[in-house]
Amino acid sequence: MRLLRCAVITLAAAAVSCAAPSLAAAMTSSNNTPFPSSTAITAAHWDSARHAPPRNQFGDILPVAWGDDNNLYVLMDDGGTDSPKSGALWRNSFARITGAPLHNLRFQRIGNSPPAATWTQIHHNTNLWTGPLGNYYATGFTSVDHVFYATQVDNWDWGANGPFTGLAGIAYSTNHGATWSFPSHPFPGPTGNLNWVQRGRDDTAPDGYDYAISTEREFNASTLLLGRSRPDVADMTNPAQWQWASGWEPTPTPWPNWSSSLTAAQPILSWPGHITYPRMSFDPGLRVYLLTFTHSYATTPPGIWKNGSELVILEASHPWGPFSFVARQPFFGPSNGYDPGIPVKWISDHGHALWMIWAANFDGCARGLSCAAGYGFNYQRIQLTTPAHGASAAQAHRRIGATRTPAPPARWRSLPATPPPVQLPRLHFSPRS
Repeated sequence: MRLLRCAVITLAAAAVSCAAPSLAAAMTSSNNTPFPSSTAITAAHWDSARHAPPRNQFGDILPVAWGDDNNLYVLMDDGGTDSPKSGALWRNSFARITGAPLHNLRFQRIGNSPPAATWTQIHHNTNLWTGPLGNYYATGFTSVDHVFYATQVDNWDWGANGPFTGLAGIAYSTNHGATWSFPSHPFPGPTGNLNWVQRGRDDTAPDGYDYAISTEREFNASTLLLGRSRPDVADMTNPAQWQWASGWEPTPTPWPNWSSSLTAAQPILSWPGHITYPRMSFDPGLRVYLLTFTHSYATTPPGIWKNGSELVILEASHPWGPFSFVARQPFFGPSNGYDPGIPVKWISDHGHALWMIWAANFDGCARGLSCAAGYGFNYQRIQLTTPAHGASAAQAHRRIGATRTPAPPARWRSLPATPPPVQLPRLHFSPRS
C-alpha cells in the first residue's frame, strides 16, 4: 500500500520542491492537550517563511545527526538526493548537509547505494526497492562517539496503519556512512520507529547513555517508550544490552527505574491516538528537551494521511519528562506535515531560536486543504519565548537551569549504571516479513 501511494508523490515532489517559501502560518499556545502548560517556555511562533525541500532532494522520515566532522547528516526513506533519473528513488538513503538555512544549504548523497529504481521497475521486481541499509525502511539515525547508527525496520501493515513488528537490527558505520555493517540482532515489536534523542555534536547524555524513543505504530500512536544503551557498537546493536524506563522513583520529581526487559517498559507519555513520528532534541541554551510530534485529525486510512494534522511541541527537563505543553500548529505542513524534528546544530546559542524540519503530503490532501508543503526536507525557523526573555542570555540560562533541573534522589544516584545480572523473561520477537 505504501509502495503504491509513494508512486504518486515521487513525481509531485519535483513540482513543489522548487516553489518559493510560503508565508509563515500561525502557531498557538492555546492548550488543547492533556499536558500542563509550560512555565519555562511560555510561547512559540514562526519567525521565517517555510522553505521548500532542496531541488536535488525528496523523501520522508528525516532523522538528522550532527557528526563529529561538524556536518549534519540526514536519513531519508522513499526518495534520495541527486537521483540519477527522473522518478528513481531508494528505499533508504543518506545525505550530508553542509551550510545552514539561508546560508548556502547543500545536500550531497553519501554511501555506496545500489542503483536507484523507478516505481515501475519496483512493481516488476521488489528487490530493486533497496538502499545502503538493504530492503528496509529506516526511521532512526544518530551519530555518537564517531559512529553512525541506523535502524532497519521490519515490514508492518502500512495500509492499515498496523502496529510495528520490530527491527531487523541496528546497522552501524565507522566511516560517515560510506559503508555499513549489519549485526542483525532483531528488536521486538514496539521498537519499530525507534529513534534517538539528539543531544549535540556526536554526543551522549551526561550520564554516558544514549537515549531513544519509540511508539507502537506509525500514525496516531498512544504511548511513548524510552530506552537507553551504552554508546558502543556491542551495546547499541544488541537488544539484550538495552534498558527501558519501567516505573518511577516515588520522589517529588519523577525519576525512572530501568529494566533490561522491554516487556516491563512503562510509557513516559500517553495520549491515546495522538502521537505520530515523535522526535526529541536537547536545547542546550535553555537546558530543556523539546519533544515534537504530530497527530492526524482522521483516525483511519486514508484520511489519517490526508485530512490534516496538528503539530505539538512539549518540553521537559529530562528525556523521560514530565512533559509540559509549549505550542501547537493546526493543519501543520500545510496540511499533512509529519516527522517534525529540530537539528541541535541549528539551535542558537541562547536557545530561543531554532529550525524545525519535516516532510508532508505523501498521499496528497483532502479537498479544500493546502498541499503547499513538499514531500521532502521542509524547514522553518521558530522563536521560543521564556519568562527570562527580557534578561540577559546568561541570566536566562541560569534561571531556567536552576528551576528546571533538580538533582536526582540519592537512591537513584547510587544505583549501578547497569543492573546486576538477573533471570529475565524470554523476549518474544515478532516474525520477520
